[in-house]
Amino acid sequence: MSSIPEDLLAIILSKLSIKIFTTFKLVCKQWESILESPYFRDVFRSTHQNSHTPPSWSLMSWDYGKELVAYNGLNTWGLERSLGSYISSFLTKKFGSKRNDYRVWSYAEVGLILTSGVLNQTLYVANPITHECVQLPSHASKYFSWPMGIATRIDDKGVFLDYKVVLYYNKDNLLIYSSQTGLWSYYNIVYSYISSLFVKLTFVLHESLHLVARDSEGKGVIVSFNLYATSTDTIQGRTTRFPDSGKNTRFDRSCSTCQGSLVYMNVVPVTKVDGTLEDKLCVWRLKSWEWQLVSEIAWDFIDTYRSHYFYLGINPFDANIVYFESNMQQSLLSVNLHKGEFVLQSKLEHSDQPTQFENLLRSVVFPQWLHRIPNTVRIV
Repeated sequence: MSSIPEDLLAIILSKLSIKIFTTFKLVCKQWESILESPYFRDVFRSTHQNSHTPPSWSLMSWDYGKELVAYNGLNTWGLERSLGSYISSFLTKKFGSKRNDYRVWSYAEVGLILTSGVLNQTLYVANPITHECVQLPSHASKYFSWPMGIATRIDDKGVFLDYKVVLYYNKDNLLIYSSQTGLWSYYNIVYSYISSLFVKLTFVLHESLHLVARDSEGKGVIVSFNLYATSTDTIQGRTTRFPDSGKNTRFDRSCSTCQGSLVYMNVVPVTKVDGTLEDKLCVWRLKSWEWQLVSEIAWDFIDTYRSHYFYLGINPFDANIVYFESNMQQSLLSVNLHKGEFVLQSKLEHSDQPTQFENLLRSVVFPQWLHRIPNTVRIV
């Protein structure tokens, strides 16, 4: 192997899956240097950029990471089973054999999770596939704060630079850990016309944190904070009302994430040409702080099933596909709003009991590259 030029070796290795690279780095320093070089990263991405098959993804319940919907396609990671299975096995090995021994607080777009043990409230940032795990230092407000999410920063070349872990301290303060400094800092949050925040309903997209809230008129809004846009101890929140604000909706207002954007779905009354109202299942995408309608379909399209199903989430790669779960038969209904088609499965493959957390699902998608965890504290 020593006679093979490094550029040719990089091309050969780029044909393999990411999961194998964690072992290959242990072969010798030369291979480790090649696999972690910007040149190899570019070669690998060039090799796999024409793949039209989405990577493995899952819709996970808010509490304890139970997997409700899973797709395990051919992808650059070379995973043999679903993401939920990898996450569950890692957490079991780390914290214990029971699901209520640990808590998953957030999933980052670079393939990391923010987690902790239920009894040991120490926070960890981990990659459940490679088992790389970083323990965050303790802070003075450990028992008076609530983890909200993990935000990440990536440069123009796709290199993972650093992350921030966000804790809710009180209505006017956030406690944020920076991987650059290795320290926790308090930040004042400023937002206008907000009467209440639903801290549990938080969504993180790269550098920004989004919360579901109600404004002074009691209408649903999204409050967004760019965690990297300030050099002071104050973070300004930006509010955006939901697109069906003021209308009666079938489901509680919440959001999903799809291809780097917030997406929102609900059933709302729409005025027809003759002036009558018709219930429609609509999906919107938040772009440039405005909601854009992605697709809609008459709600009576699934009239046969609608009284028995409740909304689960949106496909993380196609906002035209939404999912419902039966609260009786444990069946899954997949609706393609663009084609006007639905697929009914007799039983949820990855659910052992019906979820009781309507609209409280988060999508988990692993990236197209193996990002190492930047840290200033010890790896455990």
